[in-house]
Amino acid sequence: MGYNVHFQTMPAYKGIKYGQGTVYTSGCGCAALCNALDALGIAKVTVKTMCAYAVSVGARVSGGTDEATLLKHAAKKYGFTYRATSKNSELLAHLKAGGVAILHGGSSHKLFSSGGHFVCAVKASGETITVLDSYWYAGKYTSTKLRRQKVKVLAKGVITTSLYQCGLATADRAPSYYLISKAIQKPQKPTSSNTTTDKKQEDDDMTYYKKFENIPTWYQTAVKKAIDAGALNGTGNGELNVSEDLCRTLTVLDKMGALDKK
Repeated sequence: MGYNVHFQTMPAYKGIKYGQGTVYTSGCGCAALCNALDALGIAKVTVKTMCAYAVSVGARVSGGTDEATLLKHAAKKYGFTYRATSKNSELLAHLKAGGVAILHGGSSHKLFSSGGHFVCAVKASGETITVLDSYWYAGKYTSTKLRRQKVKVLAKGVITTSLYQCGLATADRAPSYYLISKAIQKPQKPTSSNTTTDKKQEDDDMTYYKKFENIPTWYQTAVKKAIDAGALNGTGNGELNVSEDLCRTLTVLDKMGALDKK
């Protein structure tokens, strides 16, 4: 499938102000939303237009875009729903169900950029994720060993990488992912009691892995180190019962080398 990628790095955008910077340098949060709306067939919006909208709703902040504020207002304007998560499993399930997601790349694992950067995930095949990157320049994904090894370029602005790499690249940002879907018109409005119950169930939802073999492979190395060090003893009867949030935290610590310290 071909994708219509909206780029912030168009030459004309170098001279268009976006807050303290320009659309070219700082418009990734807006460009990621443009790509999400286009991929879902909701709307085709230029990055320049979305940046102006972000300023109008107070989403332009020092250093970039407050994505949560932008999405809060844009959801009503363009007709979509969204929710935030940092769970790889939820990202994968959402993409496979036909949704798209904005990924908030950080600075500790320099896959999508050397600093903070928003990109748009549009597809999952197995655990391979297709990503649209608005900040594009020649040689970007051949400039480092990490990118050469972990990213495949399909076309200008279109890459694939693994779910595991997406998790590492967003691990120092919270939330890591904004899951976006077309708004669905419901025939009946839920009662206030049902709405409260549903919200509580969503707030209380957490993924747990009872046994080590149930833990996704991208978390197992870090969890095994914690077990070997005696930091994880489980709940007895051969069960670990660890949450995905804990697995993500251990993976980040392992990436930083903290689990290898004596």
